[in-house]
Amino acid sequence: MEVTDKRNEKWQLGDVLEDKEEHKALIVKNNNGSYCLMDISPESDMEGRYSTKAGDIYDWPYSSLDELHSMNSGGWHKVNAKLVIE
Repeated sequence: MEVTDKRNEKWQLGDVLEDKEEHKALIVKNNNGSYCLMDISPESDMEGRYSTKAGDIYDWPYSSLDELHSMNSGGWHKVNAKLVIE
């Protein structure tokens, strides 16, 4: 068995994250160039209207990936994901 310390994960734009309640979010930049977590959970009330508007993201926007990671790594971790375009 492999044990990974998820606090030391390297986060990048486009990574998919999951929290303890299994909500899923995508690391994106908003229109102001700030980093944020965009809700992409299939069961979300926001299904079909994904955007980086303030009401459609988790938490606040951050000026850097390091800041986003340091403020959210306790509640979010990376998950394996693949993009499917239909």
